[in-house]
Amino acid sequence: MSHSDNAIDVEHLTVSYGPVPALLDISFSVQPGQLVGIIGPNGSGKSTLIKSLLGFVKPDFGAIRLFGKNADQVKGSIAYVPQRGAVDWDFPVTVQDVALMGRYSKTPWYRDLSPTDRELADDALEMVRMSEFKNRQIGQLSGGQQQRVFMARAIAQGGDLLLLDEPFSGVDAATERAILDVLRKSRESGKTTLVVHHDLSTAAEYFDQLILLKQRLFGFGPPEAILQPELLSEVYEGTLRVFANLSSKKEPSPANKDRLPGDSNG
Repeated sequence: MSHSDNAIDVEHLTVSYGPVPALLDISFSVQPGQLVGIIGPNGSGKSTLIKSLLGFVKPDFGAIRLFGKNADQVKGSIAYVPQRGAVDWDFPVTVQDVALMGRYSKTPWYRDLSPTDRELADDALEMVRMSEFKNRQIGQLSGGQQQRVFMARAIAQGGDLLLLDEPFSGVDAATERAILDVLRKSRESGKTTLVVHHDLSTAAEYFDQLILLKQRLFGFGPPEAILQPELLSEVYEGTLRVFANLSSKKEPSPANKDRLPGDSNG
């Protein structure tokens, strides 16, 4: 497969903040339509990898290509959901305003948003079950509801690549189900999704592939290859209690193999 056939190609990526290395010689490729989790301990470079793909941080060395092009050539094809802590929730905008922000990258500066743009934003809010809050100020929502609104903004943008930075962190059960619905539908529609994820106990259920980071790339592949106690102990520097459960998980049956949690039998 050539580089142009991949959704993501990362080659020898090295990023540092001053004298401190964040990523060291990272290389991997992701095929279109994959749902990929990025795991690793705190400070391992997970968010830096996302920011590098977005072009927010410049590498010291190496290259990134998205759909065979430089990142700055495909900005309109990338949708991003940041960590909740990176957002100013006091900014005076409504839920609907935030969802509509996803359409601005598709609209020339001299043109107003069209009825179609507004319909797509409304559909996105419906998908994450936030339509009834469309006129609410974003700061008046719970943390989980805020996360769902930013998911709606990403959906409304309609990008081919979706980057999520810890979307499941501290959310309620309803928000977790809504995010899983988005991941499932994105995969079904052929979109490529990368998710920074901290919960090893759910990583095997949620993702097709896993990237295991600790400054360097320790593994990239299907969950059953990455969630090995010996490998995780090396990266996390010790035995975590969850490791014992990972190796004992049952393989999904062929009928359920391609389902995310929450998928219906229909």
